[in-house]
Amino acid sequence: MAVADFNRINSNIGALNALKSLNNVNKQMGVHQLRLATGRRINSASDDPAGLTIATTFRQRNDNLKVAMDNIGDGKNLLSVAEAGLNKVQDILIEMRNKTEQAASDTLGDSERNAISQQLTEYTAEINDIVNQTTWNGKKLLNGLGDFTNNEISLQTGAEAGETTKLTSSQMGAVDSTTLGIGATAVSATKGKIVITQSGGGATASATAGSYSSGFATSTVTGNELATGDYYVQVTLGSSSGGGSTAKLFSKSGTQVNFYSGGTSQASRTVNVSTAGTTVNMGNGITATLDLSDFTSASLGDVANLNFTYTRTGAYNGQVDTAANAQSAMSTLDTAIDDVSTRLQSLGALGSRLTFKEEALAESQVNTEAAYNRIMNADMAMDQLQATKFQILQQTATAMLGQANQAPQGILSLFR
Repeated sequence: MAVADFNRINSNIGALNALKSLNNVNKQMGVHQLRLATGRRINSASDDPAGLTIATTFRQRNDNLKVAMDNIGDGKNLLSVAEAGLNKVQDILIEMRNKTEQAASDTLGDSERNAISQQLTEYTAEINDIVNQTTWNGKKLLNGLGDFTNNEISLQTGAEAGETTKLTSSQMGAVDSTTLGIGATAVSATKGKIVITQSGGGATASATAGSYSSGFATSTVTGNELATGDYYVQVTLGSSSGGGSTAKLFSKSGTQVNFYSGGTSQASRTVNVSTAGTTVNMGNGITATLDLSDFTSASLGDVANLNFTYTRTGAYNGQVDTAANAQSAMSTLDTAIDDVSTRLQSLGALGSRLTFKEEALAESQVNTEAAYNRIMNADMAMDQLQATKFQILQQTATAMLGQANQAPQGILSLFR
């Protein structure tokens, strides 16, 4: 720094030094006042270029962690919706189990067992309704996740790509009545062979074990009314117009299988078969569509095709008409309850995982915020201290500038 020479007044070096110091003080005081006003240590890139870059990275990470925490919260809400549906399904299954246990006692009569059977059918339908109505953003949660891509729910639970947590169909399988083994499955079959034989004075259509063809597109039906196996329908024409005909169900081996309707086993159904086809209600969710148009000109020994389909959807497939059947239904419901409990366990375990992730992310987010805060934000106490210091320096520098401006006037004494 240049030293003031008061004998040379053409340049007031002392005042210039004082002015420069005052300008420096004003600049520093401005920096600290801006930090106090904004709360930020870095208010422009020139304040700390490297620090701004590091702080921006921390800021991005901090925001990403917050979004991941929000995603976890949404995921836990989704699981809560699914869990509520599962709990209600389990409640219904337990009530159904109680009813079948009640029916397993011979203290009940046929009418009481029929009432229980109807109640079980209604409960089964309600389980399916719950499956259809338990949704998240229009997608079903209890149907094996079939509405989601790859039958799984992917939750973005981390700040980086690929940091996901998934709920798969193996963890959250379907809980509709069919999957649980208590409801009927939709099935169909076509083209069973019918042999025309002579019966009295008219033509009778009957299916026998020997007429069962490997070309028959078979389906497997499970449940107590229809034991596991392949089936065909035997239709006996009551008249040439199809009126008063009877329909019976046979297994592939030729054993007759009774229909089950309203607690009562029925060996056959009386139907009026038309050439355009007739839908026969076989009870308890079982329907058969019979198309016997080929029989309008049937002759002895002719072989005609019977277009046959049957469906069983949504109905309870157990029987409580006897104590033994009710006990079998109890076992099936025990298995269904265990299946739902397993799904609830999977949801609970995943919910716990999400809670752990949420806690870990919260800790990471706080630490990231602290790192960003130390770089980017102002130390208010320190900056207030510095601002006070520079305010004092500003006052002293101003006073010294005034004195420096007066000092050259001493040379005037030489001219007296």
